Amino acid sequence: MGKSPNDQALRIFEPDPDAVYSIEITERLTQIPRRTIAVYVKHRLVSPMVEQGGGMFFDEEAIRLLRRIEQLRTSYGVNLPGIKMIMQLLEELEQRQVELRFRRG
Repeated sequence: MGKSPNDQALRIFEPDPDAVYSIEITERLTQIPRRTIAVYVKHRLVSPMVEQGGGMFFDEEAIRLLRRIEQLRTSYGVNLPGIKMIMQLLEELEQRQVELRFRRG
């Protein structure tokens, strides 16, 4: 199974885990227009780490999440409600894996 161009784009830039990025920088790093990022925030698919003076700031986790959301939307044609459901299922799966690891000791 070949890798799509978006798979490579996901690895182009590794955000600094301690940095916080403005929406302008986030737009450049993710190649997602800020209006689209605002739509994702409005639909609660991603949350800014900080909102100050009307500006949104995003951390490493949000950058990765935005890339994942955009890949689901553009590469696989998943709509926003579908993306939300997928993200919730992935979060639940991750929680279950943590619980399982804890029980196994």
